Amino acid sequence: RRWQRNKPRHCPVDGSEMTRLDEGWDDEHLEEGQIAEEHLKSVDYDVWTCPKCDHNTIEAYRAWFSSYSACRSCTYRTVEVDTTIITHATTTSTGLKRLDYQCHHCHDTWSGTRVISKKSSSSSSGGSFGGGSSSGGGASGSW
Repeated sequence: RRWQRNKPRHCPVDGSEMTRLDEGWDDEHLEEGQIAEEHLKSVDYDVWTCPKCDHNTIEAYRAWFSSYSACRSCTYRTVEVDTTIITHATTTSTGLKRLDYQCHHCHDTWSGTRVISKKSSSSSSGGSFGGGSSSGGGASGSW
């Protein structure tokens, strides 16, 4: 992925080799929502510029593991979710949780509820692992 990101780009307008701007300069070419995504580390942007015709190309790289999701209003990956358990799930009944969403860019907020699946009865059984031998198959059979 790093090689793909760093390989030279050619201007779609005049074919010249483009230059990637460093992080300090690329914010001048990004929208406020894109800058917010970079600040939250949910998306990283590279800005490539053509030195001959000043054409700019912006490329987005989503973080592989990010707790932020896309906003229903502004679509930027700047939404944080807070979960509150209303009713805990048991082995005999489902539970319920409330999800509170907040966008760090446009400040939209909304809530929703989700059903929590019943707990599996096998997860409540404690105990031991099955028997077995401590050696086997080896040349000497000892550890």
